[in-house]
Amino acid sequence: MTALTPNRIIFNTAKKVYEGELSKSEGINTLVGELNINKGSAQMIIVQIFPKLLDGEQFTRTLSVDLFNSFLKFILEDYGEDRLRNSLSALKMHIDYIKEKGDAKITLRKIYQGYLDNLKTGGTSSLQDEIEQSEIVNQLKDKTKNELASELENSENDTSEKVTINHKSYKRNNKIIALIKILRNFECQICGKYILKKDGLKYVEAAHIIPKHKQGNEHPKNILLLCPNHHKEFDLGNREVINHTEKEIEFKLNGVRYLISLEI
Repeated sequence: MTALTPNRIIFNTAKKVYEGELSKSEGINTLVGELNINKGSAQMIIVQIFPKLLDGEQFTRTLSVDLFNSFLKFILEDYGEDRLRNSLSALKMHIDYIKEKGDAKITLRKIYQGYLDNLKTGGTSSLQDEIEQSEIVNQLKDKTKNELASELENSENDTSEKVTINHKSYKRNNKIIALIKILRNFECQICGKYILKKDGLKYVEAAHIIPKHKQGNEHPKNILLLCPNHHKEFDLGNREVINHTEKEIEFKLNGVRYLISLEI
């Protein structure tokens, strides 16, 4: 049996604490006893970094590039691509945070970009777009529906590629998708369902009715919010559009007829 590397032991211990198999104090004591990590560093990993990395939340304390790389590798191995997407979102926020504090961490950025490039999302947007949309949602979710509808209208009329929110630049199209998700309550427009993430936020995907490669744009009349299953069925199934206007779309998908409002 191959001996576990120190990074794997750290990951497994933090994972057991995260999943409730060990208490925080037991996990910290394991790292101190088995790897001679000082108690402060062990506490930082298990309490302040690891759970936030898994849940896609921003954290401010940092680790070595080598340990971050190992964590991403093990997250993919143990949890799969969806959880890795969460972790990359958290890591991106962390990289932006430490950059503001004067720490460029160029190697960590390259590792982040490598995982980003290798992931296949299977959806209408890249992983980078999903990360941006999540960040934008967090910035805008407390606004009123009227304020959000006004922002959406202004964004649609804007021809620039980038927009600035709280001094940070984002793709304009990602702001539009984020606004549509909020205004349509993050629910699949076919079944009304969504995925509830561990952080309590809803997850739903944006599907282009007219694909981007056929000049389909990010506009409410061309976007359906779908759960992952219906998104794949919409893209891959036998679809026949019967009528498509600014206000609604009527189509048959694998023999089932749907009439869906596109209004905000």
